[in-house]
Amino acid sequence: MSALRSDGWIVRPSFAPHGPTAPVAILLDDVGFTQLAGAPAVAWQTPWSEITHLRLVRRRTGVTIIAVISNVLYQWRRVEPASRTQIDELAAVLGAHGGREMPRSRRNSALAVAVLVSLASFGGYFGALLSPASTPAALSALEKVNITALDVSGTWASSSASSTSELNTIMSTPGQVIYTNPSTPPTIPAQDSTASLAAVHFQKCLGVTNVVDRVYGLASQYPVYEVSSPVFSSNDFGGIQVESFAQYYGSPQGVAADVAEMSRSSFGRCFAQSNADLMIGQSAAATPDLITGANFAAHTFAKGWVRAGTIEVALPVVGIARDHLVMIAEAAGHYEAYLAVLVVNLAPARATIDNLANALLLRVTSTPTRSA
Repeated sequence: MSALRSDGWIVRPSFAPHGPTAPVAILLDDVGFTQLAGAPAVAWQTPWSEITHLRLVRRRTGVTIIAVISNVLYQWRRVEPASRTQIDELAAVLGAHGGREMPRSRRNSALAVAVLVSLASFGGYFGALLSPASTPAALSALEKVNITALDVSGTWASSSASSTSELNTIMSTPGQVIYTNPSTPPTIPAQDSTASLAAVHFQKCLGVTNVVDRVYGLASQYPVYEVSSPVFSSNDFGGIQVESFAQYYGSPQGVAADVAEMSRSSFGRCFAQSNADLMIGQSAAATPDLITGANFAAHTFAKGWVRAGTIEVALPVVGIARDHLVMIAEAAGHYEAYLAVLVVNLAPARATIDNLANALLLRVTSTPTRSA
């Protein structure tokens, strides 16, 4: 058959840690299911033989594709209008490769979703993904970790639209909740992609191999839940944008292993440099290999693990002449949290950044462990 392309989707969860979830285009052919995610697009191709529990769900609010790949349940939701003809074509191709369309009645659809979740057997959080009856305690606790409007004073605005900030190239979609299967092996981006090049730069800077790297490499782990804050912005300090995301891991040993790597003396600057590589590489024609980062001392009175780095970034294509990117990592118990700051004048903003880092660390270290 000829390839069928369908644009205008979002995917949950992302195919790689902190990877793009929108915009997404889907390509279907005889070989398999290909997803093009982000801008510039990163391609993930999955053979049909590796896809199970393939379903198409039609609702009044739109159309959704559900599939299990490598023991992870993914959900693609159409966010652009689609005609009945387009949906019928999509259903036909999926059906040719074992996909089934769920019943349309409300009662039967609920039953079909329940059967799908039982067949997948992936734990309670996938039930919440498709038909949430209640919010797990661990997720409820995690949602209280991120920075909020109460942490910023003065004339700050907030937005959950990823297009409002360059931070969307390195952070999770603002206000998003991501559910993942922690046993899933990390997805390796294409060798010449921005994500892959940034990972290589980070590993070279930190002195680790891709096999043992827990930040970008093969040893990295998925959290059970990841929740991101809105983007908060202000005209203070020449212009400032901040966003955080928090993660819950089923095992504190995994967090401890992450902390062991991130405790290396050069981590702060290497982390800032690799994120700047990502930010610039996804908006420009080439991915740089920046080496001008520095460790950043975030002054917090809360007792907990914290590391930070900063680097100057220039991205004229989006109007950034010379901003400072600050990346802060914090961890305790089952939790990891990350704060990103993009600011024009760093020196006068230090007190504000310290306050935000301290507020985040207080919640990370005081949030009780909950069952997922």
